[in-house]
Amino acid sequence: MVAVSALLAVSLSCVDDGVIQSFEVYHSYEMVEDLLFETSKKYPDITSLQPIGPSVEGRTIWALIISDKPNENEQEPRVRLVGSIHGDENITTEILLKFIAYITADYNSNQYIRRLVDSRYIVVIPMLNPDGVEQGSRCNANGVDLNRNFDVAWTHGEDHGSSPFSEIETSSLRDYSNATIFHLSATFHAGAVLVNMPFDYERESAGIVPGEYSLVKYMAKRYSTSGAFLETEGLLDTRYVDEGTINGGDWYIIYGSLQDWSYVKTGCVDLTIEMYRYNPITRDEILDVFLLNRESILSYIDAAGIGVYGRVTDENGNPIPDARVTIEEGDMVTVTDRDGNYHRVLLPGNYVLTFSADGFQDYYEEIEILDYNPRILDVLLQE
Repeated sequence: MVAVSALLAVSLSCVDDGVIQSFEVYHSYEMVEDLLFETSKKYPDITSLQPIGPSVEGRTIWALIISDKPNENEQEPRVRLVGSIHGDENITTEILLKFIAYITADYNSNQYIRRLVDSRYIVVIPMLNPDGVEQGSRCNANGVDLNRNFDVAWTHGEDHGSSPFSEIETSSLRDYSNATIFHLSATFHAGAVLVNMPFDYERESAGIVPGEYSLVKYMAKRYSTSGAFLETEGLLDTRYVDEGTINGGDWYIIYGSLQDWSYVKTGCVDLTIEMYRYNPITRDEILDVFLLNRESILSYIDAAGIGVYGRVTDENGNPIPDARVTIEEGDMVTVTDRDGNYHRVLLPGNYVLTFSADGFQDYYEEIEILDYNPRILDVLLQE
């Protein structure tokens, strides 16, 4: 389905604005599903296909895991890439499909891609809102804007849902993300050209920013400046834009967004990447958008590895899941997985890390991050 007119950057409407069905250019849900199954069968050593949950109308939301051991819980950074949270922003699904094809096909021939795949756990969700895609609607089958249905700064609204996580698509993503524990994420949109940072519900110009805003800003600029993204036609140009990046609230205020929830509730930096002002109408244009973003996506995944990682155990060497890892003056809370593994994304600098878990004494460690190579720090907690 291809939108024949540009999407309004601040449109909040879930009304079908007049789309035409053209699966010669854009993939239907069934086509996406088939492609994901074909990819997982063709590359079984580096991919695994997992269901996240159903949509309102019963379509399965799929996640393709790309890693050297996709079915194992390795100690490595985890990155989430999400497309079509708005069903009428079809270009986002197409770019993620091209990205999947690119890194799987080039894994054996491209040393850089091989290193990324071998050292990261990459989760690609090309179509979070399959019902909206099939209907050519921004919203899901219940008329809810999924990017207004998360529980940070959620408010009542015509298309916000009856409550936070009232929609099966958002609650499924919540449960999947909490179980997987992501360290870096990007959610792709169309309607403008910019890299949008948390918070969406407050303005940087008013002095309201995340506590670890230097990290957020670094990640945003890492995306915007690593490839050809800044060459994209229609790049937003206002006094609040800095090298293609902008605080969400300084663009326009919204409540209940995925990126704000990811940061506040899961300790994961999640950026909203507005890739293009509208859905292109030819394959060549889609390819152009992919090439404008390809190096940025790769560099962003690479950036997930900075900081410190390790394992948290008790005195008997047993892993401690759900242990909390924080820094002084920070507001992100990273937790350990079921095997006690953690990864804390940090910029170079000096930090005091706190490790805490129910039933154990807190542990503090001063650490210096010298560069953008990760440091290893294993921790033993005492009861």
